[in-house]
Amino acid sequence: MALTIDASVGVPAARADGWWAQTLRPVELWSGPDGDAQSFGELPRGAYLFVTPQQPFPGRPRLYVEEPIDRAYGYVDAIILAPSGPPPGRSDARESNAAAAVVGAPLFLPFWVANHVATSLWASPTPGGDAAGDLPQFSKLLVFAPPSGDRYYVQDARTERLGYVDVAVVGPSEPPGPEDIPVVQPAAEPSFVPWWVAAHRPAELWSSVDGGSSFGRVAVGEHFLVMAPQDGPRLHVLNPKTKNYAFVDALAVGPSDGPAAASIEVRGWRGLVTGDVVNLRPEPHTFIAPQGEVRAGDEISVNAWVEGEELDKDNRTWARIAGVRRPDSRGTPVDVPLGVGAGPLFIYSGLLRPVRVQSPPEPPKTNLGAGGARWIDVNLSLQIVTAYEGDRSVYMAPTTSGRPGWETPTGIFRIQRRVQNETMIGSTLLRLDTLEIPDYRLENVKWTQYFTNGGAAIHTNYWRPTGLFGMPSSHGCLGMLEEHAKWYWNWARVGTPLLIHY
Repeated sequence: MALTIDASVGVPAARADGWWAQTLRPVELWSGPDGDAQSFGELPRGAYLFVTPQQPFPGRPRLYVEEPIDRAYGYVDAIILAPSGPPPGRSDARESNAAAAVVGAPLFLPFWVANHVATSLWASPTPGGDAAGDLPQFSKLLVFAPPSGDRYYVQDARTERLGYVDVAVVGPSEPPGPEDIPVVQPAAEPSFVPWWVAAHRPAELWSSVDGGSSFGRVAVGEHFLVMAPQDGPRLHVLNPKTKNYAFVDALAVGPSDGPAAASIEVRGWRGLVTGDVVNLRPEPHTFIAPQGEVRAGDEISVNAWVEGEELDKDNRTWARIAGVRRPDSRGTPVDVPLGVGAGPLFIYSGLLRPVRVQSPPEPPKTNLGAGGARWIDVNLSLQIVTAYEGDRSVYMAPTTSGRPGWETPTGIFRIQRRVQNETMIGSTLLRLDTLEIPDYRLENVKWTQYFTNGGAAIHTNYWRPTGLFGMPSSHGCLGMLEEHAKWYWNWARVGTPLLIHY
């Protein structure tokens, strides 16, 4: 639907019959125009909505709309709407009962502008007063109402902040694309930034800043996150191992880079964000404020898996982000900027789902299949196990391999022994760098094929969520869904070689 622009002020002419729009990304349909409204459910990207010709709360960031499929009415954030033609098979001339459902002002059609010079987003419609933020050149802004004096009331698509902008510095613009909205959002400077310390002598953890009870002693080299400015002889700290707060003598600790996290460098892994809005972290834990966000459907490329905070039981794996792609209004993926000066950013693996690998990845050059022999290629970067007969692939399955700190060994191995059904006990394993011994007992583990003396094997992994297959989460084995583990059991034999690599 073309917008009719009044050249004198740049405002679209009022429409008496409402207008059609499509959602630029998944969005909630709300019961009201304010923050205390209830959600009626999520609308997908590209959903058609009819903006009603009467608005009960004109000039607000949410518009009253009709969802045409279910004939449901509610409020939607205007910032995610792009004017469009009607849905296929519908006429632009639209009869709707929505006008009778509300009482309000005649419709004003919000429209997009961009500032042609860097300027301020103002807190007030009148000259003077405080700035609500900065607007870099060509920021995309949604205008909610006719000008108030010499300023428009707008919302910045990049930060979603509300405020006023001078009419003289903006002009009509297309709606924002994904490339206009960086993953790293500008944020107010925090009053205090947590920082790491490490104990340089044995010390007590205390219950208060002065006196109090001891929670126990800590050893030299243990790391803590300082959570508040110093106020007395002790620092208020968070113990990342226990997630408990305590106080430690300031003279017993010194600045640190933080605990060294185990990591696995990978190439080519891609996954999709599953949460509606997911925070990105500057470190692989939630103890420090986020530095950006991604949305459901964003595609994340990963260059390393890193050990971090355990948010789900027995899953400490975080992804270090290499890039983000987001579908534009036509569904075409485009790169989204990570922000100027952005450092490493991390997302928890439990909030990702692997992009399905459609065909077997190219294996390294090898003579394992000479004469048509059977062999197994294990690509740990893509988390794919492929069965070969000579140079012909005959089966492919996702796996969940060893996570950071419990890496699956790489090299050429052979299946040494096979157990159809057994009980696995974590006390048989030891992590050498931390001396951690896993605490688990798992019965009825089927189709186990061991390929190292240390206990690494292919086997079914029924205790892991299905979504983790395609990401590392195990203690070194190649875990599979039962149908895949059984296929490899029936196909392989003692002596079948495996080539394991990144």
